[in-house]
Amino acid sequence: MKAVCFLSGGIDSPVATEIAIKNGFQPLLLHYHNYPFHSPGTLEKVVALANQIAARNKHIPISLSIMTHGRTQENILNGLKGREIQQTCLFCRMQMFYKGQMFAKLRGADAIITGEIMGEQASQTLDNLPIVTSKTDILALRPLIGYNKEEVVSLSKKWGYYDLSILPGGCCSVNPKYPETRGKREILDPIYNRIQNQLKSISETELDSVVDFNLPVSLKKVLDVIET
Repeated sequence: MKAVCFLSGGIDSPVATEIAIKNGFQPLLLHYHNYPFHSPGTLEKVVALANQIAARNKHIPISLSIMTHGRTQENILNGLKGREIQQTCLFCRMQMFYKGQMFAKLRGADAIITGEIMGEQASQTLDNLPIVTSKTDILALRPLIGYNKEEVVSLSKKWGYYDLSILPGGCCSVNPKYPETRGKREILDPIYNRIQNQLKSISETELDSVVDFNLPVSLKKVLDVIET
């Protein structure tokens, strides 16, 4: 079984990937490169974590794919008006799943696996979890949904990911001050309908931007082809 595993560079996603591997999945690691809306050091963390995942699981082939996400983020920001900006994270996450589904279909994967923990982020509340997958029909698996943060940190340390995950660098620098935590379809759908054509067009373009790396890979090799 193949699954697209979102790899953000944080604590949770490599732990979710490790659990997925233990349950029989071959992971297709996918990182959304949010240039210019990311922090320096993000790619360094992602490459290090991907290499650690591969080193721990030498019995299966593991690759790292990097897809641009900055134009999607830019168009979300430009398309929202006034208080709609509070919905930024929801629309960003919705497009990540939309692009992830297209990527999965091209690569023969059956599911998307994420490191979402209940309530950990604004997009991970009970109200918002079904919204972020509402524009896709691929199976979304969340291995950590029943874990608390302390349990995830413990696993991260046990498997050698923690010290890499806490290095400087974040995948998004434009989170709204007051992100929506209780999204409602009747509010979000009309906004999405207004901006969806542009977002889908950009998503298809960004899908063409994917660069694949066999693991292990050097940071230099990644930086040579990825805009930072």
